[in-house]
Amino acid sequence: MTQHPKTSNRQLSDIRSIISQIEEKSADEDYIYRGEPEHYEKISSNLYRQYAEIEVDGFNIEIVQGEILAEAEAYSPETDDPLDILTQIQHYGGKTNLIDFTTDYLVALFFACDSSESLKKDGRVILLPKTEELTNWIEEPRNPRHRVIAQKSVFVQHPKGFFNPDDLIIVNIPADLKLSLLEHLQKYHDLSTNKIYNDLHGFITNQSIHESAYTEFHRGLSYHIKGDQAENPEEKQEAYQKAILHYTKALELKPDIPEGYNNRGNAYRDKGEIDKAIKDYNMAIESDSHDAVPYNNRGVVYLNDSELDKAIRDFSKSIECDPEDANAYNNLGVAYFEKGDIDKAIKEYSVAIELNPEYADAYRNRGMALLHLKEWEKAKEDLAIALEMRIDIVTLFYRTYESMAKFEKENDVKLPEDIAAMLTTE
Repeated sequence: MTQHPKTSNRQLSDIRSIISQIEEKSADEDYIYRGEPEHYEKISSNLYRQYAEIEVDGFNIEIVQGEILAEAEAYSPETDDPLDILTQIQHYGGKTNLIDFTTDYLVALFFACDSSESLKKDGRVILLPKTEELTNWIEEPRNPRHRVIAQKSVFVQHPKGFFNPDDLIIVNIPADLKLSLLEHLQKYHDLSTNKIYNDLHGFITNQSIHESAYTEFHRGLSYHIKGDQAENPEEKQEAYQKAILHYTKALELKPDIPEGYNNRGNAYRDKGEIDKAIKDYNMAIESDSHDAVPYNNRGVVYLNDSELDKAIRDFSKSIECDPEDANAYNNLGVAYFEKGDIDKAIKEYSVAIELNPEYADAYRNRGMALLHLKEWEKAKEDLAIALEMRIDIVTLFYRTYESMAKFEKENDVKLPEDIAAMLTTE
């Protein structure tokens, strides 16, 4: 599958229009539904499609199915129900004279869109009224399994193996709306590949896609690490760009791959493409609003851009999602410090240290904050711990204040000699 784009207002209006069309057309009587990713000549069973070129008098598709069923019974000792056997054959990719329908038009809409091979072709949702004649051909599973239940499946066993589309109600699904429809169905109706194909066979069927997606994801992660480790700026940029390309391929294959949008957002951030980074963090949060990580990462971007209120909101949300993440408390402390709320900053740094006593940056940050409150002994103790942990407190101090004299003037203090010595370059 391909990455879902952000749905525009126009697309949202079109989606609602399609759903309304289906609801209005099926309001007057009882219908079953079928979604197809493109417009085929006939609505047919996969067994009919195999034998479609045979056009001789006396050929009966049901006889062929009977032969298949007779052979399959030997492989199904757990049941002697012909429909149960045929249902299993159908869902495991075998050929039968059953035509899949569903009692839920939203499921049909999902099938009309969910095909990577047909994304450039219009799909369709077929509405089939449950007439008296049709009732004789409808088969409802008597022992439904996971996937049958999820898809709300019913099967039509037409004696000829096909319907002519001219006799049916059809709602067209434009190709350029398919991805947005899939996003809409997942977001508002909890319909996704994992829900529809909710058994091991579904996983196996899609395993090659999953494997390729994870391979691309880890390639992206590898290049991302290379970018972080590279000393040459050009090498960094090149590695980050390759990371983005591989993360993008992973998302095209599996849009719901865990950490996909978050990690690509990190790569965009490190490459300096901030707007794209925020868009990806937004997508990650939309996919899982309880995941602390993208909130924290988006907060870092806002913090670096001096959007302190947004940063505080994101760090707070990250903590709400994961109260044990020391990094989020430290980041929240930095945001409060930048805003001038020293007391709140110290409080958050302290929580970070309680959660992780080895968190060197939090000691350094709290020590720097304590200097503003003239709590010299506490500040000296924290800065000493940071030094023992090999944190460069001197560079941070001068990067922030340019000089010791400027710090003392801005804060109307005189640093004690022992602390001044700790903050003096050799």
